Amino acid sequence: MNDNKLEDVKRTIHQGIEALISVAAHHKDGHYRSRLLAQAALLTNLGERIASHQLLDGFVRSVINDVRLDTLMILADLKVALTFQKQELSAPDEKLRAEAQERRAAMDDYREGPTEIGQLSGIISDLQVLAEVEQSLKQGMLK
Repeated sequence: MNDNKLEDVKRTIHQGIEALISVAAHHKDGHYRSRLLAQAALLTNLGERIASHQLLDGFVRSVINDVRLDTLMILADLKVALTFQKQELSAPDEKLRAEAQERRAAMDDYREGPTEIGQLSGIISDLQVLAEVEQSLKQGMLK
């Protein structure tokens, strides 16, 4: 396996995880943070495991792709939560806001947070970050 390609993919995934942790921190959600830190630890410890166990290339690629996929799934969960928040904040009337809030409350990972209208631009910005991270993670697959 090309070590440069391996390091590039690992770096891309790490950068994506850092950006997602930052987005989760904006919304005071420790659940996403802990899941992302676990993925980062798997990726970080992979170098030690490769050195000490002389892992096969296929196994290393599999672990990296699994971390990338798990990170994409966490990103999707975070994207859904932020989309619900955005819908709630931008709803034109009280009835629609109440419906959006009910949908958010029904999510397993829902965490109560600020719902000020001023938060709308922050949520939109965070959704843009998620889109950029998603694109970079989708391109970072090892074959």
